[in-house]
Amino acid sequence: MNLNGKSVWFDSGASFPIAGEVVEVTRNRISIKSLVNGKTFVFGIDETNRFGIRIPLPPEGVNDMITMSDLSEASILWNIKVRYDHRQFYTYIGSILVAVNPYYMYHDMYSIDYVRKYENALVLHAYPAHIFATASLAHSKMMSDKINQCVVISGESGGGKTQSTKLIMNYLAAVNPGKNKLITEQILEASPLLESFGNAKTVRNDNSSRFGKYIEIYYSQKSIVGAKLSDFLLEKSRIVTHSNDERNYHVFYELLEGFDTEEKRKYGLTTPEKYFYLNQGASMAITSKSDAHDFQSLLTAMKILNFTKVEQETIFKILAAILHLGNIYFSRTVDDPSHDLIQISSKTEIEWCSHLLTINEQGLLQKLTHKVTEARDERLLSPFNLEQALDSRDAIAKALYATLFSWLVSRINQIVRVNSSVDNSIAILDIFGFENFATNSFEQLCINYANEALQFHFNRHVFKLEQEEYAKEKLSWKKIDFADNTDCLDLIGKKPNGILQVLDDESNFPKATDQSFLHKCHRLHESNRLYGKPRLLKTTFSIRHYAGEVEYDVRGFLDKNRDLLRSDVIDLFSSSRNEILADMFRDIREVYESHRGFHFKTGRFITMKAKTPTVSAKFSDSLSNLIDTMTRCQPTFIRCIKPNNDKTPNKLELSVVLEQLRNTGMLETVRIRKLGFPRRYLFEQFAKRYRCLTSNPMDNSDPKEVTIHILNNLPTKFTSKYQIGITKVFMRESLEQHLEKERTQLLSEAASTIQRTIKGYIQRKNFEKQRQAVLILQRQYRRWIDRKK
Repeated sequence: MNLNGKSVWFDSGASFPIAGEVVEVTRNRISIKSLVNGKTFVFGIDETNRFGIRIPLPPEGVNDMITMSDLSEASILWNIKVRYDHRQFYTYIGSILVAVNPYYMYHDMYSIDYVRKYENALVLHAYPAHIFATASLAHSKMMSDKINQCVVISGESGGGKTQSTKLIMNYLAAVNPGKNKLITEQILEASPLLESFGNAKTVRNDNSSRFGKYIEIYYSQKSIVGAKLSDFLLEKSRIVTHSNDERNYHVFYELLEGFDTEEKRKYGLTTPEKYFYLNQGASMAITSKSDAHDFQSLLTAMKILNFTKVEQETIFKILAAILHLGNIYFSRTVDDPSHDLIQISSKTEIEWCSHLLTINEQGLLQKLTHKVTEARDERLLSPFNLEQALDSRDAIAKALYATLFSWLVSRINQIVRVNSSVDNSIAILDIFGFENFATNSFEQLCINYANEALQFHFNRHVFKLEQEEYAKEKLSWKKIDFADNTDCLDLIGKKPNGILQVLDDESNFPKATDQSFLHKCHRLHESNRLYGKPRLLKTTFSIRHYAGEVEYDVRGFLDKNRDLLRSDVIDLFSSSRNEILADMFRDIREVYESHRGFHFKTGRFITMKAKTPTVSAKFSDSLSNLIDTMTRCQPTFIRCIKPNNDKTPNKLELSVVLEQLRNTGMLETVRIRKLGFPRRYLFEQFAKRYRCLTSNPMDNSDPKEVTIHILNNLPTKFTSKYQIGITKVFMRESLEQHLEKERTQLLSEAASTIQRTIKGYIQRKNFEKQRQAVLILQRQYRRWIDRKK
């Protein structure tokens, strides 16, 4: 066989085959030129196991990977690479969209012309893969099937999930703005507002969502009438600490860059590098982001969302107070050698905090330096040591920010709430991506647990339920194995011994420590293949997730999980002369009282009630409710892919992409979408929808007979594209697209015929009227002529 000029896969020493072309063949060797970097690799003539024939791809790659004849890992990876190099950042796996982040905003790809182009597309694959096509699919399914839709956007941090969410919302707003255009605009403006308060720069992503959000957009009579937003697990620790080359939440930097000199003086503010809560990462600015411009966008969003001047000022005062809190520092005193007594060495910051929050200055001073112990009818004050005072300061700062964030979400929901009946909804899930940093803590465990749950939901929908349905309907099918992550979910969250359950148990014991929690985890899970116990005496354990092994450091786990806000601190802020701030903390006080049966005024427990839920318990409940809600919707999946680890625009590293494809089971997904039958209809539904495609009406026939008759009349190339089950017909997506195209064309022609007939009728009627009028005029004119003669 002559190999000269042939397309091949070859082993370059990487962990995956590389695309190349044979450039020279001699008696003893074969030279292959790499299509990745242009280098030439030489192999011995007997090393045929190191290269193989490759089926060339079209110049811009394949739009839908289930149409590829070569379904190898290398071919799928190379197709994504080829498309990425040609600015085709989206690729289909059937109806699943793979979106690779270009780390650059190509505005021309998301213009109103593109909206109209994909809005009018007859079928999903009529044009190149695009996020607007996926949004159009969910929208049209909701309209035609009257079923609630859910767009599930997942992927690693840096994959572009937040941007994808905004693009889908922009599309939905453009195609169905609603009768009240203000409500649509308000829904759109909620995103940049929450992005300022909930996103931050991390080492992986310049605009990383540090909370999860689930947005439900409600429709009535094909128009947007309102929305509801649910948030999950704001990363509170970021408010007081962040790693090198990271930032706190965007809003702090935007505030300081956006305020003029007079406004800074009003709030006692200066530049970001002067604040301890902002300068720990030594990264004050982001190259791709203008904080000053984004602050103006934030003000515009607040205006459109009808935030009052008083509300805006309260928000800015709380943010400024948090920055002042971070600059409060303490020093040790030597008054009592037996105790680590401290004093505040920054009185100015205390004055600014109490002034901005309109609370008692001495009260704030006391909360920072003393602990209140309740005993019968009296409260005892115990002085903090230096470490306790710093913890108290940080706890107050975190409570202020978290409370403000919850109030913002609640306020937005008040503004965009539905005031009329609802027909259906489209929900969009944008949740934090899988994370694995140098040091991973409690937040990363919760985030990765959420991603495990989403991966399970994806597997369940694409693999498990799909193949169970085939077996139930007696289809001819060879089972495809997939990576089931149920065991990992059980390890983390299953009662009674899941890691989060153990953490909750330990959190209820006052004398429990992070170390006692770790020992209990080791004892219960040491034999679990997914659990890793360190060989050395370290404060860590590891879990083998679907996306790789992650090591977690348990230091601070218990405190973060308890997240208790002292009752005296709640009292202090509830007494603020700023009514908005006071109401925020009064609501918290009511929640604490309801759970703990605690009366704040007397300091007595008035009844025995359940303990305040821990952070992990609340998060697990929220996650469970979220999955239940999504299960009741028809899902559309978008898998976001990070192209490189250094956030460089238009650069795709094959090894980085391949790792994500392997971890998320993309190869198996392509196989089941190619070989399986993901589209299914009950016979009654199919007959009702596609009866128009047959010339024989078969009005009184059995729906199954009608279905078989319609399918038998299709071209022979579609024979392998469907199977008849017991109660349903199962089809591949390509067949459904063909049927939809034929049906749409037929209905369009029928509509044109009806329009033509009606227009002809109207024109004939008008012509007859005009003819009669002309005849009358002629008759009258003749009479007039005759009289004149």
